[in-house]
Amino acid sequence: MINNHMLRIGVLFLLTVLSYGFYNAYLPITDPVESNYVLSAITMLKHNSWISPMIYDQVWYDKPPLTYWALMISYKLFGISDFTSRIPNTLIASGSVALMYHLVYRIKESKHIAVMSALLLFSALQFWYISHAVITDGFLFFFSLAIFGYSYLAFAKNDKYSMIKAYGAAALAVVTKGPVGIVLPGLILLLFIAARWFTQKNNDNYSLAKDITLLFNPLGILLFIVLASPWYIAMYSIHGQEFISGFLGLHNMERALVSEHPKFNVWYYYLIIVPLALLPWTPAVIYRLKSIKWKNDFYQIGAIWFIVIVLFYSLVATKYITYTLPAIIPCIIWGAEAITSSFNNKANSFKYIVTIPLSIYIVLFVTASIATPELNPIPLIIAFVIIVLFTLLTKQYRKNKLPLSICLATPLTILYTAITITVTPILLDQSGLQFKPYIESNTQHTYIYGAYYTSILYYTKDTPTQVFVQTTDNPLWTAGKTLMPTITIDEFYQRLITERGATIIVPNKYNKSFVDSPAYAATKEIGKTVSAKVYQIQ
Repeated sequence: MINNHMLRIGVLFLLTVLSYGFYNAYLPITDPVESNYVLSAITMLKHNSWISPMIYDQVWYDKPPLTYWALMISYKLFGISDFTSRIPNTLIASGSVALMYHLVYRIKESKHIAVMSALLLFSALQFWYISHAVITDGFLFFFSLAIFGYSYLAFAKNDKYSMIKAYGAAALAVVTKGPVGIVLPGLILLLFIAARWFTQKNNDNYSLAKDITLLFNPLGILLFIVLASPWYIAMYSIHGQEFISGFLGLHNMERALVSEHPKFNVWYYYLIIVPLALLPWTPAVIYRLKSIKWKNDFYQIGAIWFIVIVLFYSLVATKYITYTLPAIIPCIIWGAEAITSSFNNKANSFKYIVTIPLSIYIVLFVTASIATPELNPIPLIIAFVIIVLFTLLTKQYRKNKLPLSICLATPLTILYTAITITVTPILLDQSGLQFKPYIESNTQHTYIYGAYYTSILYYTKDTPTQVFVQTTDNPLWTAGKTLMPTITIDEFYQRLITERGATIIVPNKYNKSFVDSPAYAATKEIGKTVSAKVYQIQ
């Protein structure tokens, strides 16, 4: 017979699968990130290349293969489509929600805090966004969560088997994202051991040697090597120094030292991103901080985990909004503690950390959908009405003892379901799908002026050529990541004479430059989308 713990894990997993998987068939693959992963997996299948990542029929060293493998398996089983492209991330997100419950239940020994932690993760803005995207960060989050939870349990319960599990998760993180999957958690745990020594060195029951022995578990290290090293060894044996310089050099060390997008390389970048990532639960997390006893081991490792991740990526030159997602792990648990405690004590704080922030959050989404012309506000308006009615019907939940988890899960699921439908036009504006009619109606070649839409190849089987105009990005990255067909602006001018009928897609960002160039006089506008204009060479 299934026990209640396993039943909750199953329910949370299924809830996330159904909610996050809803409408995925209608979410187009976007540029520039999602399309790279999708096209890489398709190219690897085409060449039957399960070791070397590939794109545009070339080997490239951007990421390790685990995410590609997940996509390739999905395509093998169910075929290639937008829906099947999102299956792996939907499943790993569902696993993260279920794992959050399981780990917090073991750590806190409270089903209420554990369920609330899972629901807060399920509904945190950044986690919801990343879990719908075809990128590596959802997988990295799952393994990071396992590292955080199992490594803490290892120290709290002197459990060497939990540390072995943490090493296994770190190995898979390294096969997902690279060396950072072990370097960052390793640094955090070393600092945690130092903090434990500093706060407990006068405790007769404390042993620094025991902590060090626990961390450097031989079986854990062996498992890490067994799981993480084969791909790296295989890649080096096949590609040699090219793999070292391309993967470890350019895409790891250089990414840390040289900003890929200099305009985002500001010290306060993640101080803005992290509070937004935690919405609508940021007030609950902040409220909890004032009552935390920081000498407690769990809060120490949580604080070190959060600070080190945010500080590390703040110092790294290349910045992406997804990098600090694992930092929210302890914050989610702190927020769950605040909400559960406030609810159980019938405190007024519940209104300020849940009711008011969540209401504002919902109203902002509804208002934004109404104010943005390209969006259809009807789904969110309907959701808003349903949520209001549900709230009115359940306002006596304390008296009727209706579980808080149901009172939160229901409106949140309704809200995010409506958002998924509403945001589809925004995704279309970032996808090559919007140009499919123009490309399929023209048998001539396609050029993209100043930018590139990898998803055009995914949707049309046509490989466009990028006209390299100008960029604010570092030239190191332009050279290192430009594997698609590319020509200079002068070469493009020469082709205007010989390639009549060819299609030119000009993103709005580059339209003024195009209009001011000699190419404009040799073309005519044949269409436009929200994000670009389409021209044809005459």
